[in-house]
Amino acid sequence: MEKELKADAYRDLSDAQPLLSLAARVDVAHTAVLVIDMQNDFCASGGYVERVIGKDVAACGAIVPRLQSLIGAARDHGVPVFWLRACYRPDLLPASMRTKLAEQGITDVCCDRDTWGYDWYGVQPLPGELVVEKHSYDGFVGTTLEHELRDRGIRTLVFAGVQTNICVEATLRHANALGFHCVVPEDCVASHTQPAHDATLNNVRFLLGDVTRLDDLASHWKTSPPHVYLDYTQEELDRAYDQRAWADNRDAMLAWYAQASASAREEYPHHRHVPYGPGPHETLDIFPAQRQGAPIHVHVHGGGWRNLSKDDESFLARTVVRAGGVLVVLDFSLIPEVRLPEMIAQTRRALAWVRAKAARFGGDPDRIHLSGHSSGAHMAAVLATTDWESLHLPADLVKSALLISGMYDLHPVMLSARSDYVKLQPDEIERYSPIRHLCRLNCPAVVAIGDRESPEFQRQARDFVRAAQEQDRQVELMQLPATNHYEIVTHLNAPDSALSQAALRLMGLSG
Repeated sequence: MEKELKADAYRDLSDAQPLLSLAARVDVAHTAVLVIDMQNDFCASGGYVERVIGKDVAACGAIVPRLQSLIGAARDHGVPVFWLRACYRPDLLPASMRTKLAEQGITDVCCDRDTWGYDWYGVQPLPGELVVEKHSYDGFVGTTLEHELRDRGIRTLVFAGVQTNICVEATLRHANALGFHCVVPEDCVASHTQPAHDATLNNVRFLLGDVTRLDDLASHWKTSPPHVYLDYTQEELDRAYDQRAWADNRDAMLAWYAQASASAREEYPHHRHVPYGPGPHETLDIFPAQRQGAPIHVHVHGGGWRNLSKDDESFLARTVVRAGGVLVVLDFSLIPEVRLPEMIAQTRRALAWVRAKAARFGGDPDRIHLSGHSSGAHMAAVLATTDWESLHLPADLVKSALLISGMYDLHPVMLSARSDYVKLQPDEIERYSPIRHLCRLNCPAVVAIGDRESPEFQRQARDFVRAAQEQDRQVELMQLPATNHYEIVTHLNAPDSALSQAALRLMGLSG
């Protein structure tokens, strides 16, 4: 599955602690295997290299059993496997490669898509393992490989495949320049020319990384703890995405939500259960302003995509309506009644409805602002990074976003126990991870987090802000002291709080 090209990088590897031994460098928590060009045209008898270039491919075929063992060991120990797949069709090649082929009078196409030569040789990816198509010797050029590696916290790359002195070396040199540790199991790479193969391995030993053997590498992995993401074991990752483990007052706070929301509904005039779509849960509550043409604040409630409702977060009216804005609180179907993609579709319909009907409740359709808490912050971030023009709406439909304690990259979320009920396919994880679509963020945003939330929720917030700022988006981080996951949204009940003031500033209102 190929990915949309993006230039952002989430982490500067120079910030990390040094890895002073091979065992530390190949720890399963931050290592990935990179399988390069194991395709028929490079490795099989009758392929491009043998047929057109006239090289012996026996050495390339001989590494297959060891590659199978390497890939199997990686999978057994939770080390992700990435696949680089060449496609050297002339219209996709850089000019330098086209020129060199022309000089040699070569017109045959190597590894053209949908041909036998493009197919895998001896090994192949499992569903969900990332395949990156490349059009040059270097697997980083013109691809999303760096983005994907940094996104997963990878610090060390284990190189395997062919040819050692061409595509393996070109990709390894680039990885080294980017700050990745590079490890080559010498019995899992091959070349059509033994002296060139040996020269590359000598360069790696001397300057570029580590040269080891399959058995030694597998031995290191056997003694590593079973990490599933970054430095988290499965149990630790599950806990990192379970807010209850980080706040002992959850039940009391949920009761507070309900009571404060009921009080706000008594205090402020509103329209309840207004339908915006055909489903029974596609309704919203509107708290109108006292004047026409007011900015509209649309709020998406939290609840882990399967709990709570709009009735639990009406208390925002005390900040929004008091300052002269319109508050709209959304409801939508929840898991397991529907899957997350349908939940997103419903909230997109809701936003389109709000824009179309804004004048009916005194709102300005060109001043729609978003907020969300927890899973609602994730959904609000998806809305803020939606391609609205494809839905025949203005690209800048959303004028600002206040994202509170959310998850913006679903990859680690889906490695946690939450995958038991969220159940997304790999392409859906990509599609509904807002951090992957910051090129479509057309509005300022504040990303808020409490300093008593889980370290993983705090990392998600920091990484989202960093990635957005690297793409020159107007996004800032707000960290609230002495505040946990359930307490943070209650600050929107107090108009003078820093969080409320941020919401009003985004809307162009004063408290």
